[in-house]
Amino acid sequence: EPNEGNGSGVGLDEDGNLILNREQVRFEYLWIANAGEGTLSKVDTTELREAGRFHSIGPNDANLTAGSQNSPSRTGIDLNGDMFVANRAFGRQSSLTKIYNADCVDANDDGEITTSQDINNNNIIDMENPQEFPGNNDECFAFTVPTGNNGGIARALAIDAGDAASPYGNVWVGLYSHRQFIGYQGTDGAILERPGLENPVAVGHQPYGAVVDSNGYVWSGTLSGNTIVGFDSRTGRASGVISGAGNISSSYGFGMDGENRLWIGGRGMGRYNPYRDAQGNPIQDPLAGGGEWRGVPCQGGGTCLMRGMGADAQGRIWAANNSGFVSGWNTNTMQAVGQYSVGGGSVTGAGIDFNGFVWGVRGAGMVARVDPNNPNDVRQVAVGRSPYTYSDFTGFGLRNFTAPRGGYKTVVEGCEKLDTDWLTLDAMATLPEQTRVEFRARVADDLAELGDPGLRVHGPWVQSADGQNDLPADLGELPPGRYLQLEIFLVSTDREATPILRGYDVRFQCQIEE
Repeated sequence: EPNEGNGSGVGLDEDGNLILNREQVRFEYLWIANAGEGTLSKVDTTELREAGRFHSIGPNDANLTAGSQNSPSRTGIDLNGDMFVANRAFGRQSSLTKIYNADCVDANDDGEITTSQDINNNNIIDMENPQEFPGNNDECFAFTVPTGNNGGIARALAIDAGDAASPYGNVWVGLYSHRQFIGYQGTDGAILERPGLENPVAVGHQPYGAVVDSNGYVWSGTLSGNTIVGFDSRTGRASGVISGAGNISSSYGFGMDGENRLWIGGRGMGRYNPYRDAQGNPIQDPLAGGGEWRGVPCQGGGTCLMRGMGADAQGRIWAANNSGFVSGWNTNTMQAVGQYSVGGGSVTGAGIDFNGFVWGVRGAGMVARVDPNNPNDVRQVAVGRSPYTYSDFTGFGLRNFTAPRGGYKTVVEGCEKLDTDWLTLDAMATLPEQTRVEFRARVADDLAELGDPGLRVHGPWVQSADGQNDLPADLGELPPGRYLQLEIFLVSTDREATPILRGYDVRFQCQIEE
């Protein structure tokens, strides 16, 4: 049965079958880039405290060093809860860093994971205390890699739905000065390679914010222009520059709702639908342009600057209003639904946590949580110096809009005293349109070894409504380990439909000693 330890985004129906359940998603942290000190704050969204702080540069082979000169800004959370950050490093070498959420590696083999934590329970990390802030000795760093050439300025970051090599998502980094995106494997930071993919991808403007829609298209806005650009993450084929003149003044803030509509923040809010024209007719090629533009002014009149934003599960999008508010609109009607103070100061980013609360990133060393159902209930959490983050810093957008899915892990034990030959995997599933089930496997001789993020992942084996069926799968390529960890993803691009997994069958035999 799914629980906090083995599942997220899934539940059981009344017949005991595994189904998608958005209420069961459990990502309890958001990640804030502290541009003024070159660090990241890991914030517990349930306990309302800073749970960890990390340099934005980890151990690396490129002689990159930690510090405020890296000026981190965009963070993203993959489908495993791991964090990626783009370091802008103005005039220097930009970079990409990944930090594990839970799959940290005991590098010094002392039997413990050395990582940042709030030892004295005062809700904030003391950077002078090596027990609370181990710095470069933190064992939750996965990698740091340079991105682009010197002076590229990594200003946009988005995570896609992943592939066989990186099942939790690959990362696309937009380089502002180079006018290009570079794709990286989420597992190890290697340059992403796919048959037919052009990478890096040249785009016709300077990318500032980015999202990936549920069809695998990467979209970006720019800083002071009123344009957007998209490209296909599978091939690198890019659109021309799509102008929003008359509807948006700039594309400073950038986000996406559950219908793949793009939201653009500036002196008001704009919305662009790459899949429908102004008459509601479908557009076959979203990169062709010609989609519907709409715009609305600032709430309450006057001037505003709308910055980072995120959509919730109730059909609202919330944006950071630089004047000290988070402002919300209905994603269908574009009617204002509220504008709430976060306690003063400039607000650079807004995001949604998995409990439905809205978070605003303040510039004064604080992030604020607002309850949209009780906007007088504003909670403040202290973080590092000069927090500056607007992107999908909770992972809510990826998990609900880019790649709507739930996951479940279970372990099958093979032979105790003899080597195990893993034979076949099969499953019984009901698959409505636009749904699929994916299976992946890891094998080890020890249960603890299954948690090693470097352990090879086999698969995926897919059953989908569009006819793909890799089952029953031949498991003959798997090594003869005693334990098989089966990871199951339920995926749906229709928010009203769920695949139903009725059962699965793993077969093995014990090798007979001669």
